[in-house]
Amino acid sequence: MDLWEFKKWRRRLEHSQFEAAKKLGVRRGAIQHWESERVPISKAVELACEELTRRWKQRPEFGPVTLLYANEPVWPGPHDPPIRRLFVRYELYADNETALQRVCWLQKSQNLINPLFIVAQDGEIVWASPELLNECGRRKETLLDTAQPAR
Repeated sequence: MDLWEFKKWRRRLEHSQFEAAKKLGVRRGAIQHWESERVPISKAVELACEELTRRWKQRPEFGPVTLLYANEPVWPGPHDPPIRRLFVRYELYADNETALQRVCWLQKSQNLINPLFIVAQDGEIVWASPELLNECGRRKETLLDTAQPAR
């Protein structure tokens, strides 16, 4: 990652130098050094920027996104036939929130085993399968907590 890519990253996420420094766990001076090319940007910082970008894309309003899921388990079990047809479905959504609602509904109503991914228009994975299942579980717990009468 060079200074231009770093600046592009910072502006895309709408971070000031102070905000970027806080998110990356460094001082503002480090940001200034990177952006003036006094100090090269380390691989660790580059990876941190990628992860922060992915989390930024997980905002409910981020979109459009595509949900990809399979009609049956992707990895066959020991008793499954050796040759089978696996259909991967894709559905377009305006934002993450709508796609996440669909995943949770599919999991509840159709015993969805394999939500594969929610991907952005650029093809980057925004939500991977374990994260999708965890998010549905978190939402279910939140609903149960709010549905219980206060004592």
